[in-house]
Amino acid sequence: MVNCLSTEEMYDFIDGRLDESMTQIDTHIQSCANCSALFEELLETEHALCTMFPPVNVDATFTNQVMDQLPKEKTELPKKRNWRATFATVFVTAALLFLVFSILQKESSTSSPSVMIRVKDVKVTDTLIEVTLTTSGYNGGELFFNESNEGNVNDVSLVLPNGETQSIGSYAEPSTNEITYGFSLFDVPYPEFKLVFDFKHIYDIDGQWSFEVPIDRKELLAKTKDITLHSSFKRDGIDVNFIRAQHGPYNSSFKFETKFTDDMATFIEQQVAQYTADLPLAEKDAYVGYNAQILYEVINADGKTLKRSIPEDNINIQNDRYAHTDTLSTYPSIRDGGHLSVIGAKFELPTNVRHPLTVDQLPYTFTYKDTEYEVKLLPDQRLEISSDAKSATISSWDITVDHKIAWDTARFRRDKEKKYTTFTIKKDIQLDSFILYGQTETRYVYFDKPIDVDVH
Repeated sequence: MVNCLSTEEMYDFIDGRLDESMTQIDTHIQSCANCSALFEELLETEHALCTMFPPVNVDATFTNQVMDQLPKEKTELPKKRNWRATFATVFVTAALLFLVFSILQKESSTSSPSVMIRVKDVKVTDTLIEVTLTTSGYNGGELFFNESNEGNVNDVSLVLPNGETQSIGSYAEPSTNEITYGFSLFDVPYPEFKLVFDFKHIYDIDGQWSFEVPIDRKELLAKTKDITLHSSFKRDGIDVNFIRAQHGPYNSSFKFETKFTDDMATFIEQQVAQYTADLPLAEKDAYVGYNAQILYEVINADGKTLKRSIPEDNINIQNDRYAHTDTLSTYPSIRDGGHLSVIGAKFELPTNVRHPLTVDQLPYTFTYKDTEYEVKLLPDQRLEISSDAKSATISSWDITVDHKIAWDTARFRRDKEKKYTTFTIKKDIQLDSFILYGQTETRYVYFDKPIDVDVH
């Protein structure tokens, strides 16, 4: 039996310094809401520190500009300073330097009479570009992009110095007055280019907002190694093929594909056929989303564990026979030696959870595998599903009305005892009756012996 870990013990576990069985501790973290939340928080903090302040190219006058804007300090420091104070000083100084650089280098643009957009921040690492946009002049309650708006009214493209335009993959995190775009550089070989933003609808406003963000990554690209991998294995129902590795000075990225073995895929097909045998054809579309992912650790040349995978953060693209997925993950760099240690697999498998409900039946409770789930109606046409944070296995849900997806957005949160999924129902849906599906449940399998993967 493994007890809950303190913050110090959790850091030791992340760094591979604990003597106790890693599998036992990992199993405990997966089943304990408190330890799981602490684990994810520490990993996010660690990654943020690694990538927050990438190196930048500056001209010869930059140092003088920075020094002129910094407060004057005494040249003599106290003799006694502990490591925490030293770290805090370095961190704050780095933040100030980066902030000043951003102010000096930033390019902004505007358009539209009522709402203005400007580039608040640009961060370039060896694996990622993050561009944060901010607005002024809007006082409504919508997000930067209204998620119900579809179509190619807002576009971001990559433009090369010769004028050639290419598409570039991105994710976006909108809030009320800001949006942060993230662009993966894994498949971008160019040292210089522009990101061109062209928006025609933001919030609930039509207009025209166009601007460019120049990117120079020559120095970082020169320090990055790109390697084709030739490793694959099949184990306990999962089939894995490693495709590429990219090692920069600060981050290593790995691209691999995972799918079920043939026997596992056949078993899942049989399960789905059993669960849907008596259902109309239109309803069978709700039974999707099954996939297999690997759990692994990133080990450096000295045998130290730098980081452990979080499959929820991976980019997955479903394309054939139960989610043959391409996954791209980024971790601290092991450019100078190291490997991946695959310790197990995570499966998203079908369930037979299906509840035809009416609004008059809410709140409604049901039990699945000894865990109680509650469905509640919230204000503003929202449905909330709650369950015990430690024992719940259902990982994704679907809600349909007349065999069509009925929800617009889904938000997740958890506390020490419960986890919650809150769905916002589409505005054009009359929510008198609906069908709730527990689409997938999560299962973990840990290997008796880790599989080491050469990524060099």
